[in-house]
Amino acid sequence: MSKKRFFSLQYKVLLFSFIIIIIPITVLGIISFIKSSQILQQKIAISNMNTVKQIGNNIEFIVDNIGDTSLYLIQNEDVREFLKLKSDEPTETISKKKIKIETDLMQLLASKSFVNSIYIKGFNNFELNTAGTRNEIDTATIEKVTGLRGKSMWYINKVINYNDKTTNVFSMIRIVNDVANVSSKLAILKINMEENAFFNIYKDKIIGKGDDFFIIDNEGIVISATNRSKIGQKFENNVFGINSLDSMENYFNYNGNGTNYLVTYCTIDSLGWKVVNMVPMQELLKENIRTQSAILTAMIISFSVCVIIAILFSKGILSRLKKLFKMMGRLENEDFDVYVEPQGNDEITLLSRNFNKMSVKLKELIQKVYTVQIKQKEAELRALQAQINPHFLYNTLDNIYWMGRMEKAYETCTLVEALSKLFRLSLNSGNETTTVKREIEHVKNYIVIQQSRYKDMIKFSLHVDPEVLECVTLKLVMQPLIENSIVHGIEKKGESGEIDITVRQEDSRLVFIISDNGYGVNLEEIQQLLDKTTENNKGLAIKNVNDRIKLYYGDKYGLEFFNRVCGTTAVITQPYSMEAMEK
Repeated sequence: MSKKRFFSLQYKVLLFSFIIIIIPITVLGIISFIKSSQILQQKIAISNMNTVKQIGNNIEFIVDNIGDTSLYLIQNEDVREFLKLKSDEPTETISKKKIKIETDLMQLLASKSFVNSIYIKGFNNFELNTAGTRNEIDTATIEKVTGLRGKSMWYINKVINYNDKTTNVFSMIRIVNDVANVSSKLAILKINMEENAFFNIYKDKIIGKGDDFFIIDNEGIVISATNRSKIGQKFENNVFGINSLDSMENYFNYNGNGTNYLVTYCTIDSLGWKVVNMVPMQELLKENIRTQSAILTAMIISFSVCVIIAILFSKGILSRLKKLFKMMGRLENEDFDVYVEPQGNDEITLLSRNFNKMSVKLKELIQKVYTVQIKQKEAELRALQAQINPHFLYNTLDNIYWMGRMEKAYETCTLVEALSKLFRLSLNSGNETTTVKREIEHVKNYIVIQQSRYKDMIKFSLHVDPEVLECVTLKLVMQPLIENSIVHGIEKKGESGEIDITVRQEDSRLVFIISDNGYGVNLEEIQQLLDKTTENNKGLAIKNVNDRIKLYYGDKYGLEFFNRVCGTTAVITQPYSMEAMEK
């Protein structure tokens, strides 16, 4: 049997609301849009026509300005004298004149932001060039402009700056003739205008994605375009249809690649250039559809109100269920401190209250079971301690000690003495707590025993702040961690190592730090070991330390492990206190 697909209550409410709202609004909206689209398109076409005409006027102004600039340069006496210089003139004279004229040209450029550079190449092999570009004129262009008898021509090309950055420019070029002898050619004048000067005119007129502008010269070359890759390419006049741009100005619809465009164009009379704009009808209608009719506006308002009501209903009712589900998830992840604030007076409120009662009872039950388990372990430990006759054990170890002394087995004596003290401190007269000082003594005796086995393989270092020596702590909290560093750190590494033991006060906490430079641990496995509730012997000593601290001092204290660059650090935190807590 296949599993049924889950649909949330919020999904069903919103879906039902949308179905009721969308169907009538869509039908009426389509009818309104169809009836008004033709009128709207005509108004937009007229507006776009005014825009392209304004763009054309601005372009014509710039072109005329550059033409006036070229006439000024042709008639400039300093320029003409420089172009008539002979090659045998003193170099200093040529250089001074060149610097003065180029300085004047730079000042002229400063007042004309749209001009990129000015280049004058004299037939006397002298040239004038504003800084920042390397200008070159190919032979074909020179032959073409020579045939124009002093008239100017425009063409798109690229200028390479001295930093090797290429810039699209539109260049005006003309022959400079001698006034005294018009048949005598003095130089070729080239004024470069950055294509961006044209682009900046219409870039703010772009209304959205797919909106394109083209400026096409009288030879059908694209000299500026929204799509920068089309600059310099041949524009096929029949792209919109046969003779589609033959009129001085017009607008029409064009369908390309499945998109319907409104195409508007005009002609710059003095230049014969075309300014073309094509914009997707979808973009135009999208921006204006809400103003088409009062009916459509009313429908949109109605739709919005219904959506708001549906959302408010979802937030007011269904969000309470989501909050309850979230708390259930936390409870499932063993977070028993969850609480749902009851709101309102309905079935969800009753469900929230019952959930709170259930979580409290569940927490109490788990705490009770956990406490019983800890007390059972403590009872087993006390029973084990009761079975040991301390005096018999101490007397036996004392006999072994003196026998070793008589046989001059001093290493054995040291080991037996450390073991005797270790047992005495471990039993601690049956007390659960001890002082840091006695815990350190216990650790020192444990280290003596381990060093008798590992010799120089393990180096121990101990750092204890004097002011914490009388602080109260649980007994036997450091030995299991030191043993863990030896067995799973140094031994597993297979070479000598170091174990550093530090005890200090940090604010209101007492901190034990055991660090080694051994093999390191898997932190995820350690965390699972500390969190587990199953009974097995693996890592039981470490888990027991953590459980005892949390049970005695609270859940915000306990044991944590951290990996270092080499080795592992175990950190125990507990309250800093000089007196044992009442349990």
